Amino acid sequence: MSRRPGRSPALLLLSALAAGCALPTLPGIEGPPAPFALRTALLDGLAEREAAVRTLRGTATVTVSAHGQRRRFREAFALEAGGRLRLEQYEWTGIPTMILASDGEAVAVHLPLARQFRHGRASPENLGRLAGLPLAPVTLARLLLGLPPLRVDRWRVAVLGAPGAPALTLISEADGAAQALRFTPDTFLLQEGELHEGGRPLLRFRFGPAEPLDGVPVPRSLTLWHLPDGVEVAVAFQALELNAPLAPGLFSLAPPQDAGVSIVDVDRADRP
Repeated sequence: MSRRPGRSPALLLLSALAAGCALPTLPGIEGPPAPFALRTALLDGLAEREAAVRTLRGTATVTVSAHGQRRRFREAFALEAGGRLRLEQYEWTGIPTMILASDGEAVAVHLPLARQFRHGRASPENLGRLAGLPLAPVTLARLLLGLPPLRVDRWRVAVLGAPGAPALTLISEADGAAQALRFTPDTFLLQEGELHEGGRPLLRFRFGPAEPLDGVPVPRSLTLWHLPDGVEVAVAFQALELNAPLAPGLFSLAPPQDAGVSIVDVDRADRP
């Protein structure tokens, strides 16, 4: 039985060089390429984390700072790695003030005290209208899960960092956006990063220290800075449960049957 010849080391080297010609870059982010073994270990670790984090639910304290004001909330949340999320916001008395859900295609919010129900496409514009943070729901869900905002294609990334450097930087592109991610070189945990769109920085984020949850390191805090409008969101997680089964209907909201509730399609309305 004949065996198919393997690719020669020279051909592998030429392929790597060809791929290197198209590696993504971002202005102001420079450094020497990381050694091949370090690059491979980082990308393998990132792929393992993507596979290990499927769902997350728990509670959090959320602090939003914008336009010189600061507000603090209690939230319960449920997330899926595919980009589905549910956020429930409560007053400190325990009264629900907002329920937001997205299945990745649509996003809806119910404001019980205001007797309003708003819904539309799962777009950054609509999440900005409904929750005050103009990000795609899938981007927000991935960050809350402790994942990079964009899924990383290991064949189209640049990994920068000399041996002994305090951090490794990964640059990748997807869907017209780009991200720069910084990892610890010993544990390969994601520390912080930026998301760019149209060549301009859109979002900066930083994760706090991670603690193991069912053997998976999970950040206990997250801070987001939406750069165009100066909004800062700080999330402190509590009572986390990793990879618990979640009900399929959790990520969609039906309009309340109460005739007194105002229902608004934000895609059709000039204003939410």
